[in-house]
Amino acid sequence: MESPSSFDSPLLSPAKARRAAIQAKDWAYVTSWLSRQYAPNLPPDFERNEDTLRTLLALAAANDAADEEAMILHRAREEAVQAYKMREANEDSQKKEILDEVQMCLGEKGRECLDDLAETTAILGALRPQRNEIGQAILELTREEFEVQSQVTKIEALRGYLERELADLRQQLKGLKSNKAYDVPSELPALTAEWSRSTKLLTAKLGEYQDKSAMLERNSTKGPTIEELVLEEEDFIRLKDTVEKLEKRVRLFHCLPKNLTDARSEYQKLEREYRQLVQKRDTMFENLRAGKTK
Repeated sequence: MESPSSFDSPLLSPAKARRAAIQAKDWAYVTSWLSRQYAPNLPPDFERNEDTLRTLLALAAANDAADEEAMILHRAREEAVQAYKMREANEDSQKKEILDEVQMCLGEKGRECLDDLAETTAILGALRPQRNEIGQAILELTREEFEVQSQVTKIEALRGYLERELADLRQQLKGLKSNKAYDVPSELPALTAEWSRSTKLLTAKLGEYQDKSAMLERNSTKGPTIEELVLEEEDFIRLKDTVEKLEKRVRLFHCLPKNLTDARSEYQKLEREYRQLVQKRDTMFENLRAGKTK
């Protein structure tokens, strides 16, 4: 009998064989791309799984797209430069001759003025060397220079503040490094390993106890609520007080005989004595009151 793993082999499953071939092709592409990126060195070792392959394929595709975009931009710039050069080469020769004649007719001072005007126009970015445009450009340049100077001043102030903060942080770091209270104890790795093991054991125990608790809750019947327990306790306290009162009353009859007839006779005797004592008390009270009136 063949083992189940033989049926899962790519040789017996066309879909798995096709998938394995696609993965092999993708890995070959990724390996080639990594070799180009790390050339002349070798690529670093990494774990080969589906997530890594998917991430590297996306990264390689994005990199190739960026390279292609940069190549298109470079080609466009080259075409623009070639077109500009061709346009300059095809300029009207008559215009060049006129400019050359004008330059030849100028004196030394005129050439210097023309060079200064051209340099100023180029620096200011004025396409048409007219006085109002050059003046406006000078004003804009002055304003930009003032703004840049203001920004430079702010940046210098921020840089000084950051340098001071950095010095304070370095001083604090130096103090922390020299403070023995922050030294890592030598037994920390062992304690960390022990805590990790304890955490794993407690996690396993916690899951086990939670399962047991859930099983007990499912198997156990519903017990009384807290309110019911409080009412039962109050009833018990009242019943206890009643029992204590009855016990006191019963203790009063402990001296009586156990026979009912004898007990009744004893009770009647005690009742007669009680009446005699009451009558004697009343007589003494009457005699005492009569003596006071005399």
